[in-house]
Amino acid sequence: MKTLLTVPALLVSLAGFGQTHKFALDPTPAPATICYSRPESMHTQLPLPAAYLEQQRAGRRADGAKIQVTYTGFSPEAQAAFQHAVDIWQSLLSSPVTIRVNANWTPLAAGVLGSAGASAYYRDLNGATRNGVVYPVALAEKISGQELNATNAADINANFSSTFNWYYGLDGKVPTGKYDLVTVVLHELGHGLGFIAGTSYTSPNGAYGNPASIFSTYIENQAGELLTNNPAYPNGSAALGTQFTGNQLYFNSPLAQAFNDDKRPKLYAPATYSSGSSISHLDEATYRAGDINSLMSPQIGAAEAMHNPGPITLRMFDEMGWFNTAIRTTPLKDSEVAQDFPVTATIVSDGTVTPGSVKLTYTIDNAAAVVVTMTNTGGSEYRGVIPNPGLNHKVSYFITASDNETKRTYTAPAAYQPNVTTVDRYSFVVGPDVVAPLVQHKAPSYVFVNQLPLELKVTATDNVGIGSVQAELSVNGVAKSTLTLNRQGTSDIYAGTLAAAGIVAGDVLTYRIVTRDVAAAANQTLNPATGFYTVNVVDFKAAQEAYSNNFNSTTPLDFVGDGFSITQPANFTNPAIHSNHPYQDASTIIYQMLVPIKVSSKNTTLTFDEIVLAEPGDAGVPFGNPNFYDYVVVEGSTDRGATWKPVADGYDSNLQADWLAAWKANTTAAGNSNSVGSASLFKAHTFSLGSKYNVGDEVRLRFRLTSDPAAYGWGWAIDNMVVSNVITSVASELKASGGLVVSPNPSAGQFRVQASFSRPTSGLEVVVRNMLGQEVYRQAVPATASLNMPIDLGQLASGLYQLSLGNGADAASRKILIQR
Repeated sequence: MKTLLTVPALLVSLAGFGQTHKFALDPTPAPATICYSRPESMHTQLPLPAAYLEQQRAGRRADGAKIQVTYTGFSPEAQAAFQHAVDIWQSLLSSPVTIRVNANWTPLAAGVLGSAGASAYYRDLNGATRNGVVYPVALAEKISGQELNATNAADINANFSSTFNWYYGLDGKVPTGKYDLVTVVLHELGHGLGFIAGTSYTSPNGAYGNPASIFSTYIENQAGELLTNNPAYPNGSAALGTQFTGNQLYFNSPLAQAFNDDKRPKLYAPATYSSGSSISHLDEATYRAGDINSLMSPQIGAAEAMHNPGPITLRMFDEMGWFNTAIRTTPLKDSEVAQDFPVTATIVSDGTVTPGSVKLTYTIDNAAAVVVTMTNTGGSEYRGVIPNPGLNHKVSYFITASDNETKRTYTAPAAYQPNVTTVDRYSFVVGPDVVAPLVQHKAPSYVFVNQLPLELKVTATDNVGIGSVQAELSVNGVAKSTLTLNRQGTSDIYAGTLAAAGIVAGDVLTYRIVTRDVAAAANQTLNPATGFYTVNVVDFKAAQEAYSNNFNSTTPLDFVGDGFSITQPANFTNPAIHSNHPYQDASTIIYQMLVPIKVSSKNTTLTFDEIVLAEPGDAGVPFGNPNFYDYVVVEGSTDRGATWKPVADGYDSNLQADWLAAWKANTTAAGNSNSVGSASLFKAHTFSLGSKYNVGDEVRLRFRLTSDPAAYGWGWAIDNMVVSNVITSVASELKASGGLVVSPNPSAGQFRVQASFSRPTSGLEVVVRNMLGQEVYRQAVPATASLNMPIDLGQLASGLYQLSLGNGADAASRKILIQR
């Protein structure tokens, strides 16, 4: 089993506090938690929340939050039940940003009512309650006060079983044997909004996400020890696994304790860890059916209506930031000028800011701290001033504020997650600047000619400010005009477009990024630090009915992509396509074939040798299920790359026993595999293009490796690729093409085997037997349409032998005579 806090690709802005760091999910659906049914009819009904009833009495929707749902497969009555749950959550939450939900009505595994999770996670938010942790996107957007996902992108992905015996009513009067849809939707949305631990368990080891989720930083054991970043319970250790399965875990929330008789809310941590359920729920035995806090327990029974999250869940949400006093400020940069430094902040509270509580605390070098009460300059804006410290001094500062409702004190920058030592202060230096800009840029290795002009994007930050960002460019070694990249709004992104005039397929672009700051003596950063980036301009080639490539040469350029290359690792005897070894967590890499294949018959096949050391999914789980985990897949497109579909189901190390054994031979506590692929692990794999596509179709092919965020390994290797028609009889084919030739014959044991086929043919072997029928030699034949292969049998005794070329019993034979 593995973690269900899914944080695939990492995009990080590195300018320090006040910047937002994004952890964006791979497009593959990845539900975060699972809600199971229990068969008993509970016959319980919780009262509706007071806030919702007040909303109904007022005859209007609550102003605090807006949840927008995109439905797939729902009937009108199922949608109505879903919307009722949405209305309840809207009455209880406050957010300036619309919360978007993708809801799918689909068959789920036996006993599963629904599953849900956030589509992305963000950390180090401007206004966060804690730094260094990840927040589900709906909560992150509420805290930061802005849209973080792409416009109209879902914040929560949720699935609901289409096969259960549902009750669609809104009145909570659920009949025996039926399951209340409003309750299940309310429960699953709670997970998407932040009720998720992000933990995993692979016996005997327990683990949590890295970075940890905001929820997991409140988990503690019976003794009151926080479990994240605790040396006594290392991440991925058996000691942590024991805690996860000890039935004694709690959520350390002062706000929730106040609504729980001053006791910590108990979490569900059974002796047998339940993936997708353990720790991400309140304890079932403590909060039984009928308890006001029972909604977020792990199981929902028949005839159980819980149209109320309960005070404990709501206070846990408040603790994590759904009730917040956000202090949003732009940290001051270094300065070469000695002057007064105004500090401004926007204080946005879900309650009422306590008068006089907004304070600026600063220190100069190691002097005593000075506290300044910031002045309200109108609305939610506050201002304080750090007096001129003079040159050659370091100034550190932070801002605090509190609210009248929770009496909590909030800080900017937010305190770091518990048990982690770090500086939770903004700081800047006054004096001559010698710090070069920090630059991030991912250069493409190729660009299709029809995608020109090429846009370059750079993330650049500096302690005193960016002066200029430029690209120095050459085409085929000839220098072109320097391109200036312009800042995009107030972001740290700089962009510019390379002119496309005169550039054709086959051209090679080289460039480097030169970034300078605004210091009096400008500091400069080159990217790359040495040399230049190289970008191949490519286009698709003419379609072919047959294709073969042993990848022993990188020319002509028939494949392009990032994360793959044609290379020869140390423990291989010849080059092949290799993914990065190891491949990255939470990523998708693609190698695109530039030669389209024209399907000439129903017998057209794609064959190659491969090694796949990719994280194996759970036993029996089909491709496409979230628990299939990492996988490789061959994809084809018949519409010139507009859409891609698998040629066959994706697969992983489970496909071959040797691969699975290799993966398991060297795994870590975190579930990663340190095993290294070797040539002995190559296995042949054949795909039927003729049965997948119509005769005459032109198919573009590509290789894709997709990984989730929880474990990774060595990756993928591909060799000896052949596209051909299946040969139904090797012997007949050889006879039709002129037969099998062995020359010279007789010989001293050194000769050549020659044969011709109508199309490249794979899977053949040369086998030599003596006159007693005993095999004395066997050699695999590379895929080819024209064979001219040297054989050395000089070690054999003189005599008569039989040589065959083919595949098992389907072979052509010749007698050969060795004489000396």
